Amino acid sequence: MRRRIGLSFAGLLLFSVTLVHAQNPFDAIQQFSASVSGSPVKWDKMKVYRSGNQWRAEYKYENEIRITNLKGHNGWFIRPLAAAKPTKCGRMTLMDASSYPFFSYNGSDFDVERSPVAPTPAVELETIDGHSCKVVNYTAKAKDGAGTIKIKLWEAEDLKGFPIKIEMQPSSKPGFTINYTDVSMDRPDPKLFQLPALCHAGVHGNAKPKAAAPKTPSKESPPPPK
Repeated sequence: MRRRIGLSFAGLLLFSVTLVHAQNPFDAIQQFSASVSGSPVKWDKMKVYRSGNQWRAEYKYENEIRITNLKGHNGWFIRPLAAAKPTKCGRMTLMDASSYPFFSYNGSDFDVERSPVAPTPAVELETIDGHSCKVVNYTAKAKDGAGTIKIKLWEAEDLKGFPIKIEMQPSSKPGFTINYTDVSMDRPDPKLFQLPALCHAGVHGNAKPKAAAPKTPSKESPPPPK
């Protein structure tokens, strides 16, 4: 069941990479750190960091760190998680799922509408974990008819509008909720996004040995047999 849910989430990620729009509601949140829970793969307070296009996630279950470039859609995994000197590093074949939905919806293939949940002009407010939140609905509709995603955000007023709760409802997949706690709007330490030297050593962190220089036979050595 866990694998099936993960594959379904991966399909949604591919959909959002391929079909994106120019009115990304998450663009304003450029610097933060938080603990994320929920999603189809049931994260439990996984630590994530964003600084511009850089993203870092600390996966305890997988015992690894993932560092991703949100603009370039590429990333690295580094293992083990808590080691002072990692022993393995390699490329990821897909965008890091924990960066969803912050990496999504940055192109021109969706029509996006935003409106308050309340039917009146007043914006609905709810309190979540002590944060007073604006409740806002978005609808992202693919222009080529591939599908529609309904997005409901609880934007915390004391956290510069950070969406501490997100409900996603794709048209063709089960919906899910993502929750954020321990949110800080301060800029994360740039060192958190630096790749260790191991990542540049080669595939899976194994550097190729340098070829040895050919030996020059000494004058005293006998000639090789013919």
